[in-house]
Amino acid sequence: MRVVTLFAAFFAALLSQSLQVAATERYALVIGNDAYVDVPALELARADATAISAKLSTQGFEVTQLLDGSRRETNRQISTFTSQLEPGDTAFVFFAGHGVEIDGENYLLPVDVPAPASGERDFIKAESIALSALLDRIRSTGARTTIAIIDACRDNPFATATGRSIGGTRGLGRISAPEGMFVIFSAGAGQLALDRLDDDDTGANSVFTRNLLPLLDQPDLELRQLMSQLRSRVRDLAQTANHDQIPAYYDELLGQFYFHTASVDVPAPTTSDARPALPQSEQIRSDFALARSIGTAEAYDAFLERYGTDQDDFSVQLAIKLRSQLGDPTPSTSDEEAAIETARSSIPTAKAVTYAPSNAALSTREIIQETQEHLNALGCNAGGADGVIGRRTRAAFARFADAADLDLGPDMLGTMPALEAVTAIDAAKCPVAITPAPSATNAAASSAKTSTGPSLAGTWSFTAKCALFIESRGTVRMRHVRDNFYTATIQDNLGNKGNSEVYLNGRDISATEYFPGLVVHFRGRLSADGRSYTGSGSNTCKTYATKG
Repeated sequence: MRVVTLFAAFFAALLSQSLQVAATERYALVIGNDAYVDVPALELARADATAISAKLSTQGFEVTQLLDGSRRETNRQISTFTSQLEPGDTAFVFFAGHGVEIDGENYLLPVDVPAPASGERDFIKAESIALSALLDRIRSTGARTTIAIIDACRDNPFATATGRSIGGTRGLGRISAPEGMFVIFSAGAGQLALDRLDDDDTGANSVFTRNLLPLLDQPDLELRQLMSQLRSRVRDLAQTANHDQIPAYYDELLGQFYFHTASVDVPAPTTSDARPALPQSEQIRSDFALARSIGTAEAYDAFLERYGTDQDDFSVQLAIKLRSQLGDPTPSTSDEEAAIETARSSIPTAKAVTYAPSNAALSTREIIQETQEHLNALGCNAGGADGVIGRRTRAAFARFADAADLDLGPDMLGTMPALEAVTAIDAAKCPVAITPAPSATNAAASSAKTSTGPSLAGTWSFTAKCALFIESRGTVRMRHVRDNFYTATIQDNLGNKGNSEVYLNGRDISATEYFPGLVVHFRGRLSADGRSYTGSGSNTCKTYATKG
């Protein structure tokens, strides 16, 4: 858990290089599953995956393809795929097969997924691939652009005529796409994606894929324009069979993306300053997102040095404002040790830290995550802070509203008023988790009494590796507050300092880190012996930490 500060000259050089080579490599993971063993088999998923693989291979993608993959084979190919990705790359995922929505999460099913007994929800979760986990693994690589196409909106293979079904009736649930990602579902929430229009339909591909393939060949068709045409074509074709199907998409992409350009066969420039040809406004927006994700004075200085003359551009105006809030830049290398010592002596103790959500604009997923974190702090048991509104989160929010005597309907989850409501309370509100706060004299005894598993309390040394080949080292000092909740102070070898709210659920770690001008959401996993953890943050940094 950390934020990285760069020296001005070093960062400027790295940013310049990143702008030149960003998104130069394209990698694709394509999966098609027909031959399901214990649930209904499909007919066109393999054909769809094969056609997509062939198309992408002509457009500069290095394709990893898996047909009729078991759970183990699928995980192995995902690992192979993500190991190829480096900061700045483009990642593409295509999955055709069965999928199911369970408790607000979407799961992709391998061909060996077993037919469960009635109601074995957790068993199915363990035997499937969680879509959000797959996207998080890609995001942690630092890939600049990720496009995921999921053609799994078919009838729920676990629906039963009697007893309890697992998952929704059909289709997949809505998601909150992470920043830098564009996620496409072959049908809208609750809709069924057609393989064939009717028994006489001899098409080689599904209704969705047969309309997607020709669009991938159209030169200079930006992704959002492609999506608009695809939605219309799929809707119109499905309606010929009196069926409603409109592909859904979730856009958190930074900048523009083209599968194919008119100049695709023209040799690339050989000059050292060759860079992707994006419209100026989109290049500014994309580079501003890079600077903001790092969030240091040096990052903004490098951005403004390049674009500061474009004062009418909103990204430039916002960069100027954010830069002004950070004060003087990081000291020079010769002054580094003195600056670190000054920062160390000025770090507030845990008692002095005041926690509050960032005033910066939050995405819907971040709002949900912070709401979940504060619900957990209030003892309302919202589960992991994953940014997904599932049954557990809705129940926790309802308990909070009842306990606080507030008129908050479930439809308010994911909104700023809901987040403001839960953050306005500074003591436990839900009856299931109200415990007396430990006094100063017995805090240690209380902490030991309530902790029944591994603990994060203590000092941790970490190494963080981030985009642009940036690396930092530092310490995290954690203090156990109550139950599974901790507070922490953070500092690194580049002079940064911040604080954090941390939750430990079993061995899963979720945290929100607050630094000047930047909020980082962190997810990690504690080792079995409780002496180390690994994880990644929303600023693309991968972290390894050891205790003591």
